[in-house]
Amino acid sequence: MAKFKFFFFEYWHYAVIILLAAAFFIGASAFNFYSQRGGFVKWLSPDETANYTFARLYAQTGGLTIFERYNLEAQEIIHPRSFRSDYGTLKPVSFLGIILIYGKIGSLLGVKAIPYLTPFFGGIGIIFFYGLVRKIFGRSTALISAFLMTTFPVYLYYSARSMFHNVLFAVFLLGSLYFACLTPEKEYGGRRKRLIALAYAALSGGFLGLALMTRTSELLWVGPLYLLVWLFNLKSFDVSKL
Repeated sequence: MAKFKFFFFEYWHYAVIILLAAAFFIGASAFNFYSQRGGFVKWLSPDETANYTFARLYAQTGGLTIFERYNLEAQEIIHPRSFRSDYGTLKPVSFLGIILIYGKIGSLLGVKAIPYLTPFFGGIGIIFFYGLVRKIFGRSTALISAFLMTTFPVYLYYSARSMFHNVLFAVFLLGSLYFACLTPEKEYGGRRKRLIALAYAALSGGFLGLALMTRTSELLWVGPLYLLVWLFNLKSFDVSKL
């Protein structure tokens, strides 16, 4: 019992963050759960429709194109917004990251899971955000920040509108920054800690790659941001970590 009490008082904040992430997932998923009925998946914008259509197509067939033979006779005009037609073949116009990532997950879990993936990643983003703020400003500030993020209207809205890629990009970027913050502290202390530091650096780079795959245009400001992080931490981020 004494060990349990010690464990609870030492790590209770992690339980709070997990509960916040779970509550966020349930709340953000409710919109799609109650709006999708009778096996018909509908969306409120052309961009969401296009992203879902191609993500489902990739999950089911591994392809990213749809052939519309009437476009051969109609001068390529038969397509919704966020599609384009090339010689009768419909292709996605949006960034491919969300389509490929959600399509791959949908091929493993089933396409019915796709509308709920952004709320899930949104919950993970709260955990990353808590960890990042805690590393920089301490636990109390991080807890308050996590509560604020959970109820932040824009974050909740774009998580509920789950086929937009804004939240997915933000979550991957938060994950990258979080693991980048963990990397320097394991710089010294033997081979094992060196390997841990390299693993953190690899996770940071992996999440950065996923973020830029999701919204490639953000490289215009993310690139300079990471350059500054590297320049101010040259001793911690050597060539191997870079």
